[in-house]
Amino acid sequence: MGAGGSFLALLGIIILPWLWSLPTALMTAELSTAMPEDGGYVVWVERAFGRFWGFQEGWLSWLCSFADNALYPVMFVDYLTYLRGDMPPTERWLIGTAVITAVTWINLRGIRLVGLSSIMFSLIVLAPFAIMVGAGAPQVETANWFQRADNIDWALLLSTLLWNTSGWDNAGCCAAEVINPPRNYPRAMIVTVVLVTTVYLLPMAVGVGVATESSAWKEGYLPQVAAQIGGSWLGIWLTCAGLASAAGMFNALLCTSARVPYAMADRGLLPRPLRRLHVKHGTPWLAILTNSAGVALLIPFSFQELIELDMFLYAAAMILEFAALVWLRMSQPEMARPYRVPFGLAGAVAISIPPVVLCLISIALSNQGTRYVGLAGIALGLLVYRWQSKVVPETDVETAPIA
Repeated sequence: MGAGGSFLALLGIIILPWLWSLPTALMTAELSTAMPEDGGYVVWVERAFGRFWGFQEGWLSWLCSFADNALYPVMFVDYLTYLRGDMPPTERWLIGTAVITAVTWINLRGIRLVGLSSIMFSLIVLAPFAIMVGAGAPQVETANWFQRADNIDWALLLSTLLWNTSGWDNAGCCAAEVINPPRNYPRAMIVTVVLVTTVYLLPMAVGVGVATESSAWKEGYLPQVAAQIGGSWLGIWLTCAGLASAAGMFNALLCTSARVPYAMADRGLLPRPLRRLHVKHGTPWLAILTNSAGVALLIPFSFQELIELDMFLYAAAMILEFAALVWLRMSQPEMARPYRVPFGLAGAVAISIPPVVLCLISIALSNQGTRYVGLAGIALGLLVYRWQSKVVPETDVETAPIA
């Protein structure tokens, strides 16, 4: 809202799910059911283009996951300022690290606990938003929906909208641990696109319809809108929901993102210890701890800095994923695909075009600092690949997990 005004923000929430979210969800459903293995997009791209590009996909996604996962402890602290006021950097870091520690413990205990806790987090989060929408709807001034920002920050606007409606491919990272993938992936993907769009659009439309100045919107601002609609009690309740939301999202994403270095290590693309599984719970414990430690180091960065870097790297990885979808249709038509994107090869190409175009626009709009950091990360990946290829040649790769 603050980056582009209410009109562009609401328009983006309405349009982008069908140009960005749904195509990604359908791609994930097809490739996850065709290759139900942990590692998701690493497996897909390696199957399509070979070891080198599989590494690049995994490396980009792994780097992206650090920035992406760090957004949630940062968001947790931003919401907490509504109750505590501004906090010094050390206190912010300690609170964020405490959240990381708790979520890491849940992830180490296994994917079933992650799933059950995510359902609980979702119910806690949605309740005050439902009250906010119901109480705020009669107060809405529809003219507020058409405000435009004086100075539109296109990079921040697009990266935030894409980030809010992204992540569907992460569901493929734990495909080996999903019961009946051919049935559950397509249903879950399509239903969730509709639900996510609804729970973004309604609170935003009501919120900006009541809080007339969209330029005041920033991270952690929603509790003030809720308080304006229903009183301080609703603002506090929504703050608690924001805290639960940040913890819940981090909980789910740590689960999926930790499977990326695990899958890469299992293929000899990263050091072998990262594929170690917990003796009791069967979770990739060292990969989880590595991701958590990296996230803790990024807490001092701002939400805006993290989100722009996140989307730069994510866009590059996403282009490879859609390329894999199309190329596998062409090069391996005999592959078993329990679910297929409709209308054959033409359908796969058609759903790939809008997301790829959006990825290219997002990369082009990124600021200079984001490009430098992103390109430096890509260059580092080339060095890691060269080194790892010497340590573990492709002919020596073994895919059996170790305890």
